[in-house]
Amino acid sequence: MPRFFADILSNGQAVITGKDVSHILGPLRKKIGDELSIRDRETGYRARITEAGRGRITLEVLSSQELSDRGACRVHLGISLIDLKDMDDLMRGVTELGVSEIHPVVSGRSNVRHIGEKRMQRFRQIILEAIKQCERRTIPVLHEPLLLEEFLEHISPAWPNRLVALPSSQISLWDCRREDTGILIGPEGGFSESEVEKIISCAFTPVHMGRTVLRSCTAALTAVALLAM
Repeated sequence: MPRFFADILSNGQAVITGKDVSHILGPLRKKIGDELSIRDRETGYRARITEAGRGRITLEVLSSQELSDRGACRVHLGISLIDLKDMDDLMRGVTELGVSEIHPVVSGRSNVRHIGEKRMQRFRQIILEAIKQCERRTIPVLHEPLLLEEFLEHISPAWPNRLVALPSSQISLWDCRREDTGILIGPEGGFSESEVEKIISCAFTPVHMGRTVLRSCTAALTAVALLAM
């Protein structure tokens, strides 16, 4: 059962509005008197439905419930833009696996060069839906896309531990895990030689995730799963 986002009021009540109302009253068949798991940004609650109408559900908050993250580590993901359907799957997967921040990057071989605001809103909605399902405490931050050069100049210097996925590396990702780590994943076909040189000159450590070649989406999911534990 998903944990739905709600506005928690000061009088011990909570309110759910929007699309979730139809889902709760329709497919889930919830009615007045039924209990529901809800949350605000970082706290969970057990609540009972007291009123249900078109576009709005009012609940009585019964108790608070502590939410947890998958692990204590902070994982920053830089992901070169790939097929938008794969990006949808990636947003859902890395959210469930514990990513802290997602930075879409436009590199030389990116087969997608631009993401509009409508698509960014879709990504954010996918992240929130994944949060409801997995019940993690924190919500990942999705940043606006940047050119690789802008990312290396303005974003990556703040990463305490900088990794880049390169299959030719002799260093395993497993051996480079830290509590606060950023990893950069290339597009399908990888970074160009000049891009690799630039990335490494920005204090990135090349790492591998095994000796087979992974698709970009698979590599991102694997990296976050290992780093967030």
